[in-house]
Amino acid sequence: MNKTQSSNPSTISTTAKLTITAMFGALAAILMLLEFPIFFTLPFIKLDFSDVPVILGAYMLGPLWGCVIGAIKIALNFVLNGTITGGIGELANLMFTLAYVLPASLIYQGKRTKGGAVLSLIVASVFASVAAVILDWFVVFPVYMKVFHLDMESILGMATGANSLVKSEGTLMWLSVFPANLLKYACASVITFFVYSPLRKLINSVAHKQRT
Repeated sequence: MNKTQSSNPSTISTTAKLTITAMFGALAAILMLLEFPIFFTLPFIKLDFSDVPVILGAYMLGPLWGCVIGAIKIALNFVLNGTITGGIGELANLMFTLAYVLPASLIYQGKRTKGGAVLSLIVASVFASVAAVILDWFVVFPVYMKVFHLDMESILGMATGANSLVKSEGTLMWLSVFPANLLKYACASVITFFVYSPLRKLINSVAHKQRT
């Protein structure tokens, strides 16, 4: 990203916003299909880069549009990939995405500079990782266990097989779930940092040619 960013979401037409939103939502859904295992955590916690188009859209268009892109990502993933979790995993993914995209885009809106971008990505990565722990611990895992008739001992057994530091619910969350999510959002943040500026310039250039 450049030291300063002169572009503003208000300078982009509604038609362009809708087009960017649809494109980024579709790209995010495709990237959601390309997931990779994380060796130190539960097998159903995967690394993917689907949040990159979401946060890029939020930076360009604003937080609300970022939320719409995140919702499109999940809706299209249902169509492309279906669900094996009864929608629980997809709903959780959307909540985690919003916990990452909203603070990042809100901070960046107030300080559209290179330093503001770095700050927004760091804060958002930590915030989303902590939010994932809290939501998994008190909402997602209890619902998942109830729906699929599992117990915490079974989940701890899976986690311990991948990470010997996991001994209890607390260590599962803070030594397995938290670092896995932090890795995911750190990777998304690094990609976003380097991709945003040239992509913004390209979109601005295309929009300018369409107006002239």
